[in-house]
Amino acid sequence: MSHGSLRQFGGYLRTHWVSPRRVRFWLLALVILYTFLGFFGVPWLVQYHAVNIAREDFGRALRIEAVHANPYTLTLRVDGLTLDDTDNRQLIEWNRLLLDLTWASIVNRAWTFQTVQLDQPVIHEERLNSGETRLSRLAATRSDQRSDEDEPAQLHALRIAELRVAGGILRFADNLPDATTDEPNRVSLALQDIELSVEALTLQEDTRFPARMNGTLAQGGKLAFDGTLQLLPSVALDGKASIDELALIQAEPYLRQLINVRIDTGKLNVSGQMNTDAQQPFAFQGSADIASLHIKDGSNDEPLIGWQSLHAEQLDLNFADRQLETGPLALDGLSGLVVIHEDRSTNFARLMASPPVDEGENGDSASKDENTGKEPASFNTTIEGIELSDGAFQFTDNSLALPFSTSIHTLSGDVSTLSSTSTVPAEVALKGEIAEYGLVRVEGSVHARQPTRETNMQLTFRNLQIPEYSPYTVRFAGRKIADGTMDLDLGYTIRDKQLDGSNNLVFHNLRLGEKMDTRDAMDLPLDLAIALLEDNEGVIDLEFSITGDVGNPEFDFADIVRQALGEAVMTVVQSPASFLANLIGADSEDLGNIEYSQARAELLPPQRARIDTLREALNQRPALILELAGPFSRRFDGPALQREKAIETLRQHLNEANRAAADPSLTAESNQDIVETMFSNRYPEISLEAVQKRFVISQDDSINEEATFDGLAYRSHLGERIIAAQTVTDTDLIGLANARAIAVRDALADSNPDTRITRNRVRILDPEEIESVEGEHIVMEVGITTGGSE
Repeated sequence: MSHGSLRQFGGYLRTHWVSPRRVRFWLLALVILYTFLGFFGVPWLVQYHAVNIAREDFGRALRIEAVHANPYTLTLRVDGLTLDDTDNRQLIEWNRLLLDLTWASIVNRAWTFQTVQLDQPVIHEERLNSGETRLSRLAATRSDQRSDEDEPAQLHALRIAELRVAGGILRFADNLPDATTDEPNRVSLALQDIELSVEALTLQEDTRFPARMNGTLAQGGKLAFDGTLQLLPSVALDGKASIDELALIQAEPYLRQLINVRIDTGKLNVSGQMNTDAQQPFAFQGSADIASLHIKDGSNDEPLIGWQSLHAEQLDLNFADRQLETGPLALDGLSGLVVIHEDRSTNFARLMASPPVDEGENGDSASKDENTGKEPASFNTTIEGIELSDGAFQFTDNSLALPFSTSIHTLSGDVSTLSSTSTVPAEVALKGEIAEYGLVRVEGSVHARQPTRETNMQLTFRNLQIPEYSPYTVRFAGRKIADGTMDLDLGYTIRDKQLDGSNNLVFHNLRLGEKMDTRDAMDLPLDLAIALLEDNEGVIDLEFSITGDVGNPEFDFADIVRQALGEAVMTVVQSPASFLANLIGADSEDLGNIEYSQARAELLPPQRARIDTLREALNQRPALILELAGPFSRRFDGPALQREKAIETLRQHLNEANRAAADPSLTAESNQDIVETMFSNRYPEISLEAVQKRFVISQDDSINEEATFDGLAYRSHLGERIIAAQTVTDTDLIGLANARAIAVRDALADSNPDTRITRNRVRILDPEEIESVEGEHIVMEVGITTGGSE
C-alpha cells in the first residue's frame, strides 16, 4: 500500500471509529454488555453449570431458586439451594449464600473475598447400613471423576477476609444395628443455631487464622470453639473449646450397643484447650464434670448407677500419646443398685447387649488391628485420687430361700492415685453406714490395672443387725436368726492371683430362729456351736481363713467362704471337750473323761481336780449342758461287786453275833466260824471237813512230826468260793453306773456358790455298758450339748 493510501485509511479511522462520538458509543455498548452479562448472564451460567455439574459429575439433583449477581459490587448471591442425594433425600441446602469478591483479586492473583456469608445452611448427614456416610459417598464420587489423573488439580489461591455462617443446622442420622429385629435402629441428632466466624481465611499452607463457632444440640447442650483454624496441608484446630449442659441421653443409643441401659438424666460440662493436627489426632486440657447422672436397667427400668456430680478440675487427654490424666475426682452422691437374681446372675452381668467377642484358635482377640495384626495400644490412665462423699448402694439377693436386701449409705472417703503405668497400688480409705445402725470401713490398697496382681484389703463391719442376714444363714445351715448383732473384720490379700483371707466374726447375743428346709444348706449343729462359742457375756468370737486361686475359672468366693466357715464350726462341735479345754488351757483328753475304780463311784482326787477344771470352763459357756451316762462293765466291775456283796454279808452276820467290825475280812481267823457258816449256806453239799483236809500239810522230811493245818489258805479258799457265789444283777450294775454320774453332778453343783453349776445344767442319761476296759479304771465320757434341739 502506498503512502497516500495509508494516510487515507488513517483519516477514515479518525472520522468513523476513533472519533469522540464513536468512543462514547463503544464504551456505552461495553457497559451495557457488562451490565447485562453481570446481572443476567452470570446468574444463568452459575445456575446452569452448577446444576449440570451436580447431575453429570455427581449424579445428584441440584435445585437453585435464584442467583443474583452485581457486576459493579462484585457480589454473587445464591438463594434457596437444595442438593439431593442419589435416593432423592436432601443432602445440602441453604437459604442464602453471599459472595463479596474484591478487585484486589487481580492484584493478589487470588480469589479474594471481602465477605462470604452463608445463611441457614442445613446438612443432612447419615451413616448408612454399609458403614459409609452420605458425604463420604459424595466425596468418593468426586474422587472417581479424577481417578485417571496422576495428581489432583492444583487448588486456586483463595483469600476470604471474613467468612460467616449464621443459623446453620447439621442433622445426623445413624442406622445402628438392632439385636432384636432385622431393621436398624435409626438415631437422629441435630446441631442447630450454628454460628461460625472465620477471619483472614487462606489456602496457604501452614497458615492459621482466627475461627469461632458455637451451636446448640436439639436435645440439650451447647458447643463452642474460639481459636485458630488451618486448612492446609491438613486441617488443624487450636483453641478454647467448651461443652455446656450436654444432655447425655443423646449418647444412650450408642451405649446400648454395648450394654442394655437407659440414661435417665445426666449433663456433661467440659471447658479447656483443645488441639488437633496431622501429628495429634486430638488433645484436650481443661476441666470436666458430669452432673445428675442416673442410669437405669434397660430391661426393667430399675435404677442402676448414678451420682449427683463428678468433677475433674484438671483433665489431660492426649490421643497421640494414648494417655489420659486427671486431677483428683470429686464424686458426690454416688448411688447404685446391685441385684443377685434367682439363678445367681447379677443385674450388671445381664446388661451385656451382646456376647463377648470370640477368640481365635490361638486365643487372639478379634479386636486386633486389621492392618498390623497387633493388639491396639491401650490408654495409659492416671487419676490423681478420688474423693467420694455421700454415696449410697442398695444390695438385693433373690437367689436365697429368703430374699435379702440392705443398703449402704453415707459412704465417703478417698482413693489415692490410680495409675495403669505404675506398680504402686492405690490406697483406699472408705467408710459408711449400713441399714439403720451398722457401720462399714474399707481400708487397704489395690493395683489399678491388675487387681489380681496385688490387692490388700481390710473390711470392717460393726453392729450389723443379724436377723436381716437370715437369708444367708438359711442357705448356709437352714436356720433363721431371731436376734443379735455382728461385727466383722475381714482381711484379704491377693498376690499373683493367690488369695489369702483372714476372717474374724464377732456375734453379740446371737439367737437362732426357726429351721427351714433348704436343699443346699450344710448339716451343722448350730445350737451346740453357739453354746460352745458364746461366752458368759453373750459374745462369740470366731476366726477362720480362706485361700484360693482367683485366676481359676472355677473359683467361687462365696462357696469358699461357706466351706471354710462350715469347717470352722464343725471343728468346734466335733470336739467340744477339746474346745473347752483350749479355752482355759487344760488337757483336752482329761477334761472330757472321768475315771472310776472297779465297782466304785467315788471320785478320786485327780478326778475331782478334773471336775473343777470342767466347772471353770462351763462357767464361761453358760448355755452348755452336760450329759452324763454312767459307765459299767460286767467283766470289770462284776468281780469287785461280788467281793463287796460277800463282805456286806459277813458284816451282817457279825452284827447279828454282836461282833461288829469296821472292816471285816473274809480271811481273818477271828471270823473263820462266820465264814464257814456262810460257805455252808452257799454250798450245803460240800463238807467242811473234806475241805479242811485239803489244807493239811504233811512234813515228808520228819516222820514223827505231826501234820500242820494252813488256816489262812483254808479261809482264803472259803472266801473266794463265797465271793464267786455272789450274784451281780443288772440292777446292781445300773445302780453303780448312775451313782458314778450322780457323783460328778454333785461335785459340779455342790461347791462354792459363786462358781458352782446349777443342777439343771447336768442331765443324767441311761447308763452305758462298756464291753472291755483297758487299764485299771473305767472311763465316763462327758457329753456336751445345749438346752435346744438341733
